[in-house]
Amino acid sequence: MELMFATVAANPLACVAGLFGMFCLAIFPLFHARSAMLSVYIGNNLAFVMHYGLLHDWTAAAMNCLMAVQTLVAIRIAEEPRYRWIYYVLMASLAVMVAMTWQGLPSVFAGMATAFSTFGRMQSRELPLRLLLLMAMPCWLVHDIIVGSMPGFIADLLSIGTGLYMLYQRCWRGSSPTALLHRRVTSA
Repeated sequence: MELMFATVAANPLACVAGLFGMFCLAIFPLFHARSAMLSVYIGNNLAFVMHYGLLHDWTAAAMNCLMAVQTLVAIRIAEEPRYRWIYYVLMASLAVMVAMTWQGLPSVFAGMATAFSTFGRMQSRELPLRLLLLMAMPCWLVHDIIVGSMPGFIADLLSIGTGLYMLYQRCWRGSSPTALLHRRVTSA
């Protein structure tokens, strides 16, 4: 915690960017439509590009930039599946970007979080989408503890809580196992 407070004091602009990203990350699971969820998620990515860039955490900044681009493509895939090949090319760039911006353990966790998010955004069924996006959050949580990002840490905790609640509300509450596996995310 001491590192987080020192980081906030030393980088107030990074903190402001992180707070906006924190807000977007905390609320994206509240949306029911896939396109709305993913659009708010882009706001989170862009804010955290700035946040991590100002903290000189280049892998996390690159991963958030990549996720923003991937999310734009993922939104289009639902309407036009022919864009799927672009998404696969962007997925391949994840490992290259981690290697190019390598900063040790923080890069490992930022890369893992991005991989979970990447596969999540490709899902058309609600349960895998929500589960994979939720699985990214503990990776970001560990990353943010290591680098001392208080906005990231708080956003991760809020997103985990909100994501679990929405998973229960939208996917498990009153659903049969068969219906749960086949429910598609609404696109409106």
